[in-house]
Amino acid sequence: MEDKKNIYVVASYTDTVPGKLIRYRASLKFWNRYEGDKYSHISLSTDKSLTKMYSFARKEIKNPFNSGLVKENIHEGMFALKPEKSNIAVMEIGVTPEQYINITELMKYFWEHKDDYKFNFLGLTIMLIFARGVALEDHYFCSQWVATVLKQCGLDFFHDKKAYNIRPFDFYCELKKYIIYEGLTVDYPNFEDEAQKCKKVE
Repeated sequence: MEDKKNIYVVASYTDTVPGKLIRYRASLKFWNRYEGDKYSHISLSTDKSLTKMYSFARKEIKNPFNSGLVKENIHEGMFALKPEKSNIAVMEIGVTPEQYINITELMKYFWEHKDDYKFNFLGLTIMLIFARGVALEDHYFCSQWVATVLKQCGLDFFHDKKAYNIRPFDFYCELKKYIIYEGLTVDYPNFEDEAQKCKKVE
């Protein structure tokens, strides 16, 4: 049997204007409520420490309009801006070595060509209003991009649902059985430190 590798899908909420709008939209009583709708952002990582995640988000803390593909670290940036209000749900998903390599290479490809991709503001806006997105070539919002990467690497958790119609809480609902941590970002275990301790013991 092949050795399994792990990838990490991270649902998060940080106290930003877009985050508040997404949470507010989910809270309105005349719309359906969904489990996990407190989360407004999705990131993807191959590293359990979550110090190198990828997603589509703002590139500058104070400028949400300058957005695109970014590298994220749960100890820095938006995650550290208001730590008492930054929550995450970390989902650890076992994949085959081939899928792991494909995901790693595809994320690397996107990063090397990051200037060719733009943030899907129109899709996100329509999603907030109508709960359905819209496809624009080479444009993504966070959950759309993560769903696209996973699907292209053979991991379709949404039964052929279009990536631009997938919201952060869709990941939570479909993958909640894989959750290994849910709570404040600042309380997430430091797996890098744990790895160093294990090396010293060995």
